Amino acid sequence: MSQPVDRPQASPTKPIPTSDSRSYDADPYGPSSSGSSSTDGDDTPRRGGAARHVVSLLAGLLLPPVAIVGFDWAFGRYWFDATNFRSFSDGETWPLAVAAVSGLLLLLTAAAGRLSPVGPMIAAVLYGAVPAAVIVLAREEIFRAAAEIRDWDWLYSQPLVNLPLYGFVLFPTIAALLLGTAIASAGRRR
Repeated sequence: MSQPVDRPQASPTKPIPTSDSRSYDADPYGPSSSGSSSTDGDDTPRRGGAARHVVSLLAGLLLPPVAIVGFDWAFGRYWFDATNFRSFSDGETWPLAVAAVSGLLLLLTAAAGRLSPVGPMIAAVLYGAVPAAVIVLAREEIFRAAAEIRDWDWLYSQPLVNLPLYGFVLFPTIAALLLGTAIASAGRRR
């Protein structure tokens, strides 16, 4: 003999979806326990307010220039050692470590897109698209100046001197990485 089973009563704040009517917009986990998601009588959650935009903007403005200087120094040092036929077997791999740290800084900038797309988008334009456009539009003058600078041995190993020689690869890469992150972050928020 089977007894009828009563359906559980739905709470007044969160109805239990049946198989016929599913609500895909409802948050299945409710407000987070950290208190970052709260409601003030309406159904619009607040998640950090303006602070997340400021943190993302600061990451987008401060981290990429440090990464670009690090890439420039590391690639310039590597190129200097390679053109002078110096051996890399003596354990001088720290230029590659500086390049890796610079890559991590760009990764942190891209991760700031998790907070807000503002930082990666501004960084993609300022440190990716604009310098790439300048290198493409003024390539004759830039390469002529780079050839003259390369004759000065004391200046050759300084930061940002070698940038025009590989910037045509670095700047579009920065723009693609950070703009892609910003677009994905903005699309996720809609």
